[in-house]
Amino acid sequence: MKSTTGHRTASLAAGVAAAVILAACLLAGCSSSTAPEFPPGSAVHYFARTEADSVMANLRLAYENQHLTRYMDCLAEDFTFYPSERTLAENEWIPESWGRATEHQIHNNMFEYSGFVREIVLALLQEGEPVEVPGPTPADPVTYEYTFGVDLRVDCQDSLQYVATAPSLFVLRIHSDEVGPAGEPLWEIIQWFDLDEEGACGRPVMPTSWGELKAIFLDIDRD
Repeated sequence: MKSTTGHRTASLAAGVAAAVILAACLLAGCSSSTAPEFPPGSAVHYFARTEADSVMANLRLAYENQHLTRYMDCLAEDFTFYPSERTLAENEWIPESWGRATEHQIHNNMFEYSGFVREIVLALLQEGEPVEVPGPTPADPVTYEYTFGVDLRVDCQDSLQYVATAPSLFVLRIHSDEVGPAGEPLWEIIQWFDLDEEGACGRPVMPTSWGELKAIFLDIDRD
């Protein structure tokens, strides 16, 4: 990212113009639940990552409060994100996967870049029970797969709104070294897979994925 304010503002405009290719797909989607609201200026309570549910709660809170450090705290050092097959097929410029450093870049742009994003509302609805996945060998850590329905709405300047409604699958594990203040194990997200949404939601819209929305903020200096 460039250091001067003028150049950063011009770059943001260029990046948003490039993202117009996606904007037609980011229309109002279907919502299955409403995220809780917090009074302006109220203290936000983040949870110790002693349970998988706590990690997911922190992720939602970090998104809605646009808190980069808290968001990154949910992700493992070797974290990997995988866009959905539809997202990749329809957007050849989007990478097949990316890691923690790119997540930091994306969310620094989304949360902290010149006030472009005005408000974020995120609802996550767990679908079914988590699936336990043993490691390849007995010595490898066990992971747990959680599938969530997603309703993500990002309000930007000039009344522009992006909406993602396709579900996501999160793979969580207990950190092998890090522990809490009392020695309790701490959980983290190791992998994140966007899933293609099946069926119609009953409204004349085209649902999109979280990864497609993220990609808008992947590189706002992109020509």
